[in-house]
Order: sequence, then C-alpha cells, then structure tokens
Amino acid sequence: MNIIARSHARPRLLAVAIAAFSAALSVLFVGGYALASGSGSNTLPVSSARTPAWSNGKTVTVQYPQNYFCDRTVTAVPLGASGCEVGAPANVGPVANPDRSTLYVVIPLFANPNPATMCPTATGPTPPLNCPNHPQDIYVPLPGFGDIPLPAHSHILDGPAGGWWDVKGVVVLDQATWAELAAGKSLATLLNVEARPDAASHIMGGTNLPTNLFLFFNTVS
Repeated sequence: MNIIARSHARPRLLAVAIAAFSAALSVLFVGGYALASGSGSNTLPVSSARTPAWSNGKTVTVQYPQNYFCDRTVTAVPLGASGCEVGAPANVGPVANPDRSTLYVVIPLFANPNPATMCPTATGPTPPLNCPNHPQDIYVPLPGFGDIPLPAHSHILDGPAGGWWDVKGVVVLDQATWAELAAGKSLATLLNVEARPDAASHIMGGTNLPTNLFLFFNTVS
C-alpha cells in the first residue's frame, strides 16, 4: 500500500465527499425526507435524555447530561447559527483533552432506511426524545448551502467511554450497506466497509467527514 499517495489523496476525498454531501442534501430538501426537523439553532439541555447507539456488536443506551459544543473559532460558521459545521475539524475542544472518543453519525442518503434512524428529528419532544442536546442545524460551507437542518441519523461509538465525543459524519448511499452496519453494530463493521476498493459506492467519498461538533454523553446500558 502506498501510504504517501493515500495521505495526499485524503484531502481530495474529503473535498469530494463534502461537495457530494451538499448536493445530495439539496435533493433531500426537494424530496422532503431524511432531514431532522427543527426551526431554531439550539436546543435546551435535557439532562435525563437518552438515545440508542451501536457499540461493539450491540445496541446500547446513552444518556446526555448536558448540551453540545461546537468550536466557533472555525471562521466559516456564522455567529447567528449553532456554530456547528460539517467538513471542518475543530481547532479547540470543549475541554483540554486530546484523547477523546469518537461518535460516528451515520446518515442514510435514501428514503425509508431499515432499521429506522435513531434520531429522526432534531428537537425530540417528550415522548420520544429523538435527538436530545443536539444542534438543530449544521453549516455546510459551500455556495448555495449555509445552514441546513440536522440530518436524521444513527450512532456508532468507538467504545464504551463517556464524556465528550468528537463527532464525524458518515453518509451511507444504499440500503444494503445500512443493513450491514445495523447488523454489525460496531466501528469494526464501518471500517471494514470503508476499507473495500468500492467503498465510495457505499459510503459517500469512501471516508468520514470531520465536524467541529462535540456531544456529551455516557453509556448507561
């Protein structure tokens, strides 16, 4: 494997993935599906709120004791928005701890995913609490986009840790891959899909998208 070639190719893959992500979201706006609802930029923290997540081959429950954090030093983000952006990694985190766990936010780019997304709406009225302590919007720094509603999604954890989680986006292109991830319920399954030669046919850009978003939660069951 040519590691040097792959390191130079990665920024290009990210750029392609972000552009494709944005174009696809415009289709979703027209089609009216797969976007989480929410008209405001922020949600109030709900300390008892819980959602499912996939981790190490099983479905676990995570609890969100406080609100999200987005690094506003990423300058493309308008100050009037939630401050969250896809395609740009954070310059600073919510706390001085570089060894954070990673949450992979898995977004289906097709209608009626089976199983359904864990967070079908951004606000999560009670009941159910669909996306507690998430931002309701995220910024796409490309012409014609800007702030968009948070897409409906599910969660893959890289382990059972708690505290602040660095969020990365994964856009799934087809039902078969979505079903494979749901059956595997693990980061290992996702990495296996992304390692295949045809990964870009199943995961947009064949890679994960950085964000400046962090969520705070603990695995409770």
